[in-house]
Amino acid sequence: MSAAITLEPVRIGIGNADSEGRLAYRGGRLVGVLTLLDADSYDELGLGRHWFLEAGFGPVAGEPRPPTFPTLDAARAWLDDRTARVRPHCAAAGHSPSAGWCGTGPAPRR
Repeated sequence: MSAAITLEPVRIGIGNADSEGRLAYRGGRLVGVLTLLDADSYDELGLGRHWFLEAGFGPVAGEPRPPTFPTLDAARAWLDDRTARVRPHCAAAGHSPSAGWCGTGPAPRR
């Protein structure tokens, strides 16, 4: 059974009214940062009071169009789906931990 997504309240300093946030963890590892979109700024787009994936890590790091979610439960379900499919160990992905890189794709430049 996989670890559940847990959400920890946090204030985010992004320079506008969008400061309510959640740190999203799976098994104690940070997988995302969610912010609550301000109703005054986003109601016109139909997104006021929706949660936005401000930053993703690991399997959700490269989202080309970060999603919004009407509820935290919807955000949790999406994060759970994206992170449950990932094998957590470097060896499972065919990478050597001793080589200093455990991600997928090309190793970062040193």
